[in-house]
Amino acid sequence: MPDNTTGPVVRFTPMTGRERTYDFAPLPCPPLHAPLAAALTARLAPGTGSILTLAAADTYFGTIRRFLAFLSMQDQPLAGLVDVRPGHLYTYRDVEGATRSVAGIGRELAQLCRLLQDAPYGSLHSSVWDLIKAPRKITGPQPPRNPVQLYSQREYATLLQTAHTDATEIVARLTASEEVLAAFRTAPDTLSKEDQATARLLDVMDRTGYIPHADGRRKQDTARLLFLTLADAAPLFILALALGRLRVTETTDLPSQHVVNHGDVVFRINHRKESPAPCRWETRGEGHNPLVSAGDFYLLLHRLTERSRRFSGSPQLWNLWTGRSANLSGHAPLSRHAASPLLNTWAHRHHLSADDGQPLTVQMPRLRATAKALADRG
Repeated sequence: MPDNTTGPVVRFTPMTGRERTYDFAPLPCPPLHAPLAAALTARLAPGTGSILTLAAADTYFGTIRRFLAFLSMQDQPLAGLVDVRPGHLYTYRDVEGATRSVAGIGRELAQLCRLLQDAPYGSLHSSVWDLIKAPRKITGPQPPRNPVQLYSQREYATLLQTAHTDATEIVARLTASEEVLAAFRTAPDTLSKEDQATARLLDVMDRTGYIPHADGRRKQDTARLLFLTLADAAPLFILALALGRLRVTETTDLPSQHVVNHGDVVFRINHRKESPAPCRWETRGEGHNPLVSAGDFYLLLHRLTERSRRFSGSPQLWNLWTGRSANLSGHAPLSRHAASPLLNTWAHRHHLSADDGQPLTVQMPRLRATAKALADRG
């Protein structure tokens, strides 16, 4: 909430990560600070459908900072937000557009309009209110987007088959450890001495989240006995994009909270403003391969990441042992910025090649677009 001791301060706590504060005191045009701080607070409030990430919050505050800098250079000082007129918005478009692409200034103005729509009631002039409800009136028509190039059928099949093979090995590895741990806690005498030594490591990791030192074994190798690691993320993320066909940001930030309703997994996607309804994925249940349907894969991933979520405290589905975390346990959510290099390292390690013989580059939007196109064809 805003703090008016020295000037409005908006505090924002994302779904993952530390709190960020946005201080309006250093910005120009102080009479506009309070209503814009209120607008930013409303835009970032949980449950509004806003994109609750630090990157999105930073972008919104950057838009406010640039708009106030522009307004401070006007000949007539503004006594409040109500003094902003349509002409200011059109001029801001032209000034910013001189150094930015058409698409870039379009996104900037769309964000500004969303912010102004959240300003306190009565703080905007009626002419501005009518304008910001239709941002295209300010930005004009946007240039068409270049279509995403699809993978060929061979390239796409290679990606999925390789990911499926790796994912199968990952599930088998963790399932075997689960069985050893369960036996250790219920019937330890049935285990060999070697398995008992491994089980003691598993028991410590399961109870504490920390990775104990084991002679002759790297810490990462010990962690992989019970947790997903960064080395496991690539094939699982490829399957998630292909099966779920969601946007990259939506796939990365899948929530762990869900319900199973009439055989379907149901959850909400926080990023999706145009479709606030829950996302529903069908499950096929026991006896079916969980790596071939979105709902079953979600439930599998939920099970595989449950321990890391417990120790990271994050509600995000994608949690794994990274060796780095805010609470020093080593467990943290998967960042979408980390996913891309992981995918290409994985493809290079498997010597995957494109149709032209060059190394196959894994582009997440391209992978999703290919999956959607094939699904549309039936």
